[in-house]
Amino acid sequence: MRKVQTYSVKNDKDLKALLRVHKHMPDMRLGEALVEEGTITEAQLEAALETQRQYKSSGRHLGQILVQSGIVTPKQLNVALAHKLAIPFVSIAEFNIDPHLITRVPPEIAQHYKVLPLASLNGTLAVAMINPFDQAAIDALRFNSKMNIEVVMAPTDEISEALNRHYSSYEEMEALEDLKLDPIAEPVACDEALHTVEAEAKKKPIVRLLNSIVLQAVNSKASDINIRPEKDRVNVFFRVDGKMQFIRRLSRNLLPALVSRIKITGQMDISERRLPQDGHARLLRQGKQIDLRISVVPTVNGESVVIRILDKEAGLKPLDALGFSADELEQIRRLISRPNGIFLVTGPTGSGKSTTLYAVLNEVKQRNPHILTVEDPVEYDMEGVEQVQIALAKGYTFAEALRHFLRHDPDVIMVGEIRDEETAHIANKAALTGHLVFSTLHTNDAASSVTRLLDMGIESYLLSTTLLGVMAQRLVRVNCPDCVVEESAAPHIRKMLNLEASETFQRGAGCFKCHYTGYRGRTTVIELLRVTPEVSRLIIEGRPAKEIAEMAVSQGMRCLQQCALELARQGGTSLEEVYSLCTA
Repeated sequence: MRKVQTYSVKNDKDLKALLRVHKHMPDMRLGEALVEEGTITEAQLEAALETQRQYKSSGRHLGQILVQSGIVTPKQLNVALAHKLAIPFVSIAEFNIDPHLITRVPPEIAQHYKVLPLASLNGTLAVAMINPFDQAAIDALRFNSKMNIEVVMAPTDEISEALNRHYSSYEEMEALEDLKLDPIAEPVACDEALHTVEAEAKKKPIVRLLNSIVLQAVNSKASDINIRPEKDRVNVFFRVDGKMQFIRRLSRNLLPALVSRIKITGQMDISERRLPQDGHARLLRQGKQIDLRISVVPTVNGESVVIRILDKEAGLKPLDALGFSADELEQIRRLISRPNGIFLVTGPTGSGKSTTLYAVLNEVKQRNPHILTVEDPVEYDMEGVEQVQIALAKGYTFAEALRHFLRHDPDVIMVGEIRDEETAHIANKAALTGHLVFSTLHTNDAASSVTRLLDMGIESYLLSTTLLGVMAQRLVRVNCPDCVVEESAAPHIRKMLNLEASETFQRGAGCFKCHYTGYRGRTTVIELLRVTPEVSRLIIEGRPAKEIAEMAVSQGMRCLQQCALELARQGGTSLEEVYSLCTA
């Protein structure tokens, strides 16, 4: 059996040797390659071929049928394609590419077709591709490079990362040359003529530079892009899994044109440079709709930009995909199935409250109620839900929207955030009059939400009647499964968490797939306070948050620290993450 594997190549010599060996391997059918690899069985292949014969007119390929049916993953299909075509399937994470070779393939072609030039071998250009059947890409490469093309296959994530890494500096230099700017000269004045900056912002190199930054952020699964001006440079950061990562440094002279391009994209006023502005843009990426929320703030060094990336598919998750345990999921579903009352999600900014609320709405929506939401801003469009955006400049606040909602025959109301006394009172009134209300608060734990609402002036006897439950949550980073090792935790961390010396834990060591952070993705840890008769009595008596929390724990509530520690014991996260949650 000829087993295909992923070869790690680091230089032209490795690549040349691999290509020489694979030239003598016989071609075969895709189905045969998948069976020979052990990816599918003969029976599964025959069933897929029968499906293909039944739907012959639709033109569905065998690989498409197998992926859509869940029998193989896209990566397994790509490995099998390499097997079928007798070409190497390579890892290019450590491949050293000659910078001069990058100029042989224009960035727009490389990014559009997802192809990366690797080496020039005796007049032939070796390129890494995701899809070796893309004849249009091969023709474009041959035309632009004036060379014959030799194809190898590589993982999608490695090609995307390498494209961003190698073409980013190229795009910056192209923009500087096109705008006739010196990358190391003193920064130009920011008050140059408006028509000049606008013209520069519309030039292709600046457009490509911004597109490159945004696409790199999307591929990195970043939630935010930070463009921060300094006195002599511009730093670009991505927030990935809740942590800031430095990505690249740009010439300070590109700032006016780049910010103006961002303003044009976000439909903002490019002539306004002294006041903050907010904007919105939308892009389509590989069939996915991605919203960009843009904030521009003037600083002493120039205009600072933050772009929030809202991926609709990532944000609108089902409730059972958020990392809750089976018991927690059952309790949440029991609370949100009630016909009226208030259910709150609490936590600091960036703790995933909005994602949880949308998941709750998606669950409740199955019962076909009339749902109204008031948000600031509306982050994700939900089908079957009437969503309202507040407009503070026009006096349309959360409280004002809620007043109108009560006359609009809703069954379920979602309030983006209870920020003030008036909103709290109207939300409580809505719950008293037979509506199910979901909202968020900024408190550190579940029990503190009770005292916060009492401080806002809601009568304790009314709150004890309307409040169904409070869920405090945090997002903790998940260990990268590809580089996990045993964690050696500091003695003071073990002491603080009251751990036995014999207990072992794991953490990611750092690898290419996790960008050398040791973590890949985040999951939710929660504490769920249910308002039982005993908790209700404490609320009526106005008891402090500590007593309410102690009662909830005695009735089975796990606090945030316990939930995170249990995840660490299962190898899902590190003690470092648990410790940072406890000290936050």
